[in-house]
Amino acid sequence: MDYKTLEEVVRSHINLGRKNAKGWEECLHLQCDHGRKGNRAAFLFENDQTAFHCFNCGTKTVYDPDSHSRMPTKMVGILRDFNISDDEWQGVLLNSMAARDAGVKSGGAAKQQLSIEPKPLELPAEFYLLEDADDDDKWALIAADYLENERAISPSSYAFMLSRATERAHMKKWRGRVIYPIYKGEKLVYYQGRDLTGKALKKFESPSEPKDRVIYGFDRLFQQTEIPLYIVEGWFDAHVIDGIALLGNELTPAQIKWLNKSRRRKVYIPDRFGDGKRNAEHALELGWEISTPEIGDCKDINAGVHKYGRMYVMKSIADNTAIGFDAETRLGVYCK
Repeated sequence: MDYKTLEEVVRSHINLGRKNAKGWEECLHLQCDHGRKGNRAAFLFENDQTAFHCFNCGTKTVYDPDSHSRMPTKMVGILRDFNISDDEWQGVLLNSMAARDAGVKSGGAAKQQLSIEPKPLELPAEFYLLEDADDDDKWALIAADYLENERAISPSSYAFMLSRATERAHMKKWRGRVIYPIYKGEKLVYYQGRDLTGKALKKFESPSEPKDRVIYGFDRLFQQTEIPLYIVEGWFDAHVIDGIALLGNELTPAQIKWLNKSRRRKVYIPDRFGDGKRNAEHALELGWEISTPEIGDCKDINAGVHKYGRMYVMKSIADNTAIGFDAETRLGVYCK
């Protein structure tokens, strides 16, 4: 059979089970645990992309025919796990590359745009600007001190916000946090709050709306500059280097589409601890570069700027940018 899409290949070889509310169709990943725990893996087919996630071994991978010029290494491994021959997926890859060369998209442009457009949000009535706080506002004083002395960020460099005391139960979690709203143009699309008390169970709080289509720094995607587009996990890291924040440790298909709209070089800078290495490997599969700056024992870019200064960190990011085998080798040393 002459397969046109990876979804067709997968469906012809794998017995997929029920679909959950988010569209994931379960399957048995035999090479992971030989089926001892049942259907612990799933595929997702959305906007011409094919995604795989095994909840047992933790393997995640995505193939996007509109942005990938090669099949991601992890996806190749998964297809082989299911005894799908290389000839079959290579045929899909050749078809998608030929379509791109001819200026044909896998789906309609309007459909694709809608699929990645973040939902606009309303700003909660309890929120107010830090700069509008009264002189005796305790939380304003604490927030300003936190930003200046722990984050090396000027309180006037962004439209930081605070939250008033409230009787609304679902809003009480925002009290005692410095809040940074995130916009796409003039449209509010997300916001996060960092705990200032040192007592909250969650350091960072977010609204219940999903953030898979959101990045911080939409306006930076199309800037005309030779400076690469620096991509990091956290908002504070992105703010101090004029970069892009994923607002989490997972690079989603919608975020990839937004980032690939930019003509700027894309350089991913992983956190040194946690799941930073996984996202960096994904970035390399996308053909992006990574950077492993010399920031000592600092866990992330913001900590590095606080300790060594912005000029040093920016130079170190540029000096330690790599791709391919060199990047993979650096990554193994950099991420703990």
